[in-house]
Amino acid sequence: MVNLVFNEKIPNSSKILEIGCGIGSESTFLAVRGMNVTAMDISESAIQTATKIADLYGVKVHWKVGNILTVDLLENHYDVITDQGCFHHLSNDEREIYVKQVNKALKPGGMLLIRGFSDKMKYTAPQPRLLTSDDLINTFHDKFVLEKLERVLSFSTETRHKPLGWFSIWYKRE
Repeated sequence: MVNLVFNEKIPNSSKILEIGCGIGSESTFLAVRGMNVTAMDISESAIQTATKIADLYGVKVHWKVGNILTVDLLENHYDVITDQGCFHHLSNDEREIYVKQVNKALKPGGMLLIRGFSDKMKYTAPQPRLLTSDDLINTFHDKFVLEKLERVLSFSTETRHKPLGWFSIWYKRE
């Protein structure tokens, strides 16, 4: 994400929706860089913390407590939608709803960034689900054009020293 901003693939005036924003560090970063950011998470306490962090930086982010599967989104409104922690928690049926929601909200030609846990991670908990490249491609290929799909180092812990995640860039079909 940082490289996309600094390389101006995401212009400063972009309207951005972050899905599953957690405590809002990415949303706050984007707002500091001049983006018009809406950030959503199902956790009210996460949004409360995110609000405090953005306030410390003196930026405005439109925070929403909500579920991407049920929230009413404006049509063709966002230039960029980013998700680094929601999609890999969804069931197959929920993925279909997710694609409809994201496709509705993203402008034609708009950028969709999906990051999630990879099937190459050594992780045994039921959530988040570990994604294969086929999971991503089969879910998004009808409505979006894939620009980039790569395995990247992701968050590590004492038990997961080098976990792999997916980083993907998609564009909504015009």
